[in-house]
Amino acid sequence: MYKFINHETIRVLMRISLLQLLLTVVLVNGALAAKGQELLDQRVSVRLDNHTIRQALLTLEKTAHVKFVYSRQIVQIDRKISLSATEEKLADVLERLLKPLQLRYVVTGSQIAIVRGPTSDDVGDVGTPAATVPVVAEQPISGIVKGETGEVLPGVTVVIKGTTRGTTTDAQGVYRIGVPDANTILTFSFVGYNAKDVTVGNRSEINVQLEASNNQLTEVVVTGYTSQQKKDIIGAVSVVKASDLNVTPSANLVAQLQGRAAGVTVSSTGDPGSSASIRIRGFASYGNNNPLYVIDGVPTTDASRINPQDVESIQVLKDASSASIYGARAANGVIIITTKGGKTGKTTLTYDTYYGIQSTPLNRIPKLLNTSELLTYLDKTTASTFVDPIFGQHGSFAIPERYIVSNSFKGGVSASDPRANPDLYTIADYTNPYQIFQTSPGTNWFDAMSQKGIIQSHQLTASGGNDKSTFSLGLNYFNQQGTFKYTGYDRYSMRLNSSFKATDFLTIGENLQVSYDNRWGDATVIGETSAWAYALRSASFIPVYDIKGGYGGSLVGGTAGVGYNPVSYLERRKDWVNQNLRAFGNVFAQVNISKDLALRTSIGIDARNGTLQRAFLKEYEASQSRRVTQLTEASNNYLSWTWSNTLTYQKKIGQIHDLKVLVGTEAIKNTGRGLFGAKSNYDFESNSFLSLNTGLPQSLGDVSANDADINRNALLFSNSLFSYFGRLDYILKDKYLFNATFRRDGSSLFGPDVRYANFPSLGVGWRISDEAFMKSFSWLNELKLRAGWGQMGSISNVPAFNQYSTYSAAPGSNYYDINGVNVGSTQGYGASSQGNLQTKWETTETTNIGLDASILQGKWSVAVDVYTKNTRDLLVPSLRNGLELLVTKPLVNLGTMRNTGIDLQITNQGQITSDLKYDATLTFTHYKNQLTKLNNENTAQLVAASRITNALITTQGQAVSSFYGYQIDGFYNNQAEVDAGPKINGAAGVVGSWKYKDINGDGNITTADRTVLGSPHPKFQMGLNLGFRWKGFDLSSFVFWNQGNQLYNYTKYFTYMGVLGGSVASGKLYDAWTPETAATAKTPQLGVGAANGYTAFVTGNSSSFYVENGSYLRGKTIQLGYSFPKAWLKTIKMSNLRVYAQAQNFFTITKYSGADPDLGLVSGASVEQTASSDQNLGVDYSGYPNPRQFLLGLNVSF
Repeated sequence: MYKFINHETIRVLMRISLLQLLLTVVLVNGALAAKGQELLDQRVSVRLDNHTIRQALLTLEKTAHVKFVYSRQIVQIDRKISLSATEEKLADVLERLLKPLQLRYVVTGSQIAIVRGPTSDDVGDVGTPAATVPVVAEQPISGIVKGETGEVLPGVTVVIKGTTRGTTTDAQGVYRIGVPDANTILTFSFVGYNAKDVTVGNRSEINVQLEASNNQLTEVVVTGYTSQQKKDIIGAVSVVKASDLNVTPSANLVAQLQGRAAGVTVSSTGDPGSSASIRIRGFASYGNNNPLYVIDGVPTTDASRINPQDVESIQVLKDASSASIYGARAANGVIIITTKGGKTGKTTLTYDTYYGIQSTPLNRIPKLLNTSELLTYLDKTTASTFVDPIFGQHGSFAIPERYIVSNSFKGGVSASDPRANPDLYTIADYTNPYQIFQTSPGTNWFDAMSQKGIIQSHQLTASGGNDKSTFSLGLNYFNQQGTFKYTGYDRYSMRLNSSFKATDFLTIGENLQVSYDNRWGDATVIGETSAWAYALRSASFIPVYDIKGGYGGSLVGGTAGVGYNPVSYLERRKDWVNQNLRAFGNVFAQVNISKDLALRTSIGIDARNGTLQRAFLKEYEASQSRRVTQLTEASNNYLSWTWSNTLTYQKKIGQIHDLKVLVGTEAIKNTGRGLFGAKSNYDFESNSFLSLNTGLPQSLGDVSANDADINRNALLFSNSLFSYFGRLDYILKDKYLFNATFRRDGSSLFGPDVRYANFPSLGVGWRISDEAFMKSFSWLNELKLRAGWGQMGSISNVPAFNQYSTYSAAPGSNYYDINGVNVGSTQGYGASSQGNLQTKWETTETTNIGLDASILQGKWSVAVDVYTKNTRDLLVPSLRNGLELLVTKPLVNLGTMRNTGIDLQITNQGQITSDLKYDATLTFTHYKNQLTKLNNENTAQLVAASRITNALITTQGQAVSSFYGYQIDGFYNNQAEVDAGPKINGAAGVVGSWKYKDINGDGNITTADRTVLGSPHPKFQMGLNLGFRWKGFDLSSFVFWNQGNQLYNYTKYFTYMGVLGGSVASGKLYDAWTPETAATAKTPQLGVGAANGYTAFVTGNSSSFYVENGSYLRGKTIQLGYSFPKAWLKTIKMSNLRVYAQAQNFFTITKYSGADPDLGLVSGASVEQTASSDQNLGVDYSGYPNPRQFLLGLNVSF
């Protein structure tokens, strides 16, 4: 058969075979090309915001029914991109997706291979073989793209405008691209920033700075155990920028929140390192209403020691839809704080500092009588037989040149009097001083005790990273000298946040903060034993110092009263220290089980150790001088650990369904112990000598000393919490939103039968702006309606021992001579407290309806929420009947409370000219609080304002801590009005004294006529933040308005009622009633005996005299800054240099007569800046007024 197969035959067969092969290849290629073209021509719709490339390709695979093939060495699948297309060809979508990434595609059947594209200097059409790209002469352009603060921006898209040709910036923010000519326009765009067009011109290097976008809808917000885009949030969440907070220098970031977030009410004092009281949407409890803080995922009740300059963002969760996932701790709101983390790119180093002075606003102090005016006052208020040791006989009062204070003589003398001989002076023996004073014409005690204190902060921050790891390191020193002498606060802090991508599926990291702070000097911030109160209580004729530098005081007697020299008071406490060391943070690991499923575990700690040392030194100058030295020392330690585990599943199904499910567990353990000791009667008062070992065991009978020998060790607390929780978020067609949360908590604070409770919530949202009928409203970018309901709990008011009945041993009450021999006794135990195993959680149920709108491409944005907040099972003290033991009664669940309110935030941003830009944010907060039930007996809770009994009331139908007493109804102007009544406790009134409103109309003023006089709760609060930027200059200001509350000015008790002696208010003399001033008088008649309008009823009872309008408008901050040109900075290797000047609390407009109206939420239950009960709000006990500040600042970046 081989004879037929010759060479010619072979050539013919080969020719036929080659033709067939070529024809087959052509036909196959044509078929594949037709199929590939059909594939590329199909229409797709996608909407991807800040998604990874991997997520984008998976979405396109499901939408277009294709398969992408690529190498991870070529495609950076974790890079974030944004892409939006509606019914566009797949080819066009791929062009826009791949071209900026320097990638192209090749179609093979139903597969699309992604390969490297042309170089950035020679970019052709996507999908075109490189060999077919025409070679043209192009101008090479390169540069760096940075953000507003000078940080480099990797992944910025750089495109030649009008084409699809482009590139992206690398990890250092660098880009390179070739352009055809000088008229080319480059468009720079990046998620979260405004796009920017730049004409090339004749430049070869173009560095660009992008500005943050006005559209906040794509902003990622951290919520409970997860994060969401702001546009998808259903609950009531306020977001506060760290840049806004740090405009208000403070040791405490809680104080910086005042007026910054709708629904958040803040009051603060001016003491160094001051804390602040914060309430979210009113009051959910009868006791403690402090919110929960979650810092980098770790819960805590104390955010006061966190360095504000380490904070990246703050979110305030205000309703159940957002906060109920925190269950039993969420009823008072949740504040989520995220500290600064590292960013991919070049390592940056920044130094931020400010230095300034602060001073007490002395124009706000009360007006007091000087020495000459005091004599006029004494003429009116003393009998003709009265003799004052300093000023002499009534009718001939005179101001002496000198006065003497000694055990043998106290009184005024002339300068030439032998008793004024300086040689007689001695204070060597504190029990027998001989002091000589030059009588003061009127000492300004407030000025004497005040100083211009320095406030300064130094912050060094380094951050950087790559695709495998990131880090951020912050070091800070903060120092604040008090505006009261010998007081101050220091804090040193270090923060290290880092993360490491160990593998493609495993990420580990930590967030650690360590701080040490020391509050030194007097710590008595409020109350009649504070320095400010002593300035009110010290007589004006007493000088600060005697003729040889010893302290003046009230030892002289007479009109001097019983107060202390505030300067000596502060100086003797200058060595007091309150030191705290804290370590706070967590370590975490996240395992990406699949592209849709992630497991995260976190172990957090909050470890604190505190020490306190206070020496009460001997005194000689006061009428109640301390004669024995006493030392108090205390230490405490606290440890809380939190172990959280979450499993998150997130999947987007086509362009219709977006599903996110989170489930988790959490275990928390809190423990703490404290050691306290005190000793008295020391031989020396040197700070290096004083210790608990060197004090003598007895106080030698001195009644002014505290217990002579006290040593006790107290267990502070130990409790635990275990929880299961879950959250479901579902979005349909990107416009119908739904979420649901559920948490089950079990706490050791409650008895076994009521230990567990469930806290559910539901929320729905409707993005109305995406409906077809809204498309004609092109100016409306976003309109979303939200509604939510849920339940949250509170365990803040339950002591661990509430469930137990306890017994104690005390020799005086339960030791007994059981053998009856009168030579000894046997220890016994007696009932101390009664327990209640049925006490359970307080539960707060909230309903919230909100509306969000974004207008004119984000130029305007509005968020408004209307809510109700009902608390049931309110914990209140149980009442004791007359037959029960005298033991501490337990808290029981009886009360109910209701809050309603409105939150509003409006933001506007734009340009006035091409160079002048502005932004403005207005926040509005209104809430109404009402106690709907306190107990079954409807018995009111009455609270004293120090020496004034029953000054505050918490009762059904009223707000918590309302002011209570007698309503003044003018004066008894003559005897006829006295006869007409009403009587006062059955006795006739006094002409020239106050007349009170007869509430029950029985003609007799009794306790039945007491009524609610006002409320510390404001009708609304507003904050307005304005910012302007012009070229390198920036100007910002923040104004805060508090309206509609009252304050109880207890300081009037010191200067009007005369009970404690000392200073006298000017108003007591000049506003006093007389027959001639009856129509304009404000205070009772000055007189003696029956003519004295200051009766025992006037001086001993709470009345509307103390209640004042607490509204105020305050200029919180104004700041002017200048940023130096980038081109100039480049020559000195800097990326940013900004200087600024700032004033804080630069004006206050108010009708309040006290020193500072910003105390509506400051409680008087504690003399120090510690957490206190909300049953004692809005009372001015002589606090520490907020200071004025003037400072200069510097921001430097490398």
